[in-house]
Amino acid sequence: MDFQFTHHLGNVIAKCSMEHIAVANWFNTEVALNSQLISNALLYVEQAKTFAPEQENRLIGKEYSVFINADEVMVRANNLSVNDENEQQLQEQDFHYYDAESIAFLGLDDFERFLKSYLEFVR
Repeated sequence: MDFQFTHHLGNVIAKCSMEHIAVANWFNTEVALNSQLISNALLYVEQAKTFAPEQENRLIGKEYSVFINADEVMVRANNLSVNDENEQQLQEQDFHYYDAESIAFLGLDDFERFLKSYLEFVR
């Protein structure tokens, strides 16, 4: 996952590669309102490394939510309804019918690197 942090009008803004725009949108909307989400997300990533396959942590936001399990992280706009059945269809159909700004899937390591890079950026 490619990403970049920049400063704009006193705020940190995230930009991500096309397939991970939802991660940047989550950061720019939810984290901007609550920076505690970074430490919560890092804690949840660590916990997920020991999860059974059916376990999941969630960070539910006003516009975007993050779902962290043992295999991956999903960032999803709250207005996009995804259940277990059509989540599988999203993955199997090469994501043709989803809006790139609304949902993104990434590995635990990529998400952890994103979060830690932000912490380094603001030091």
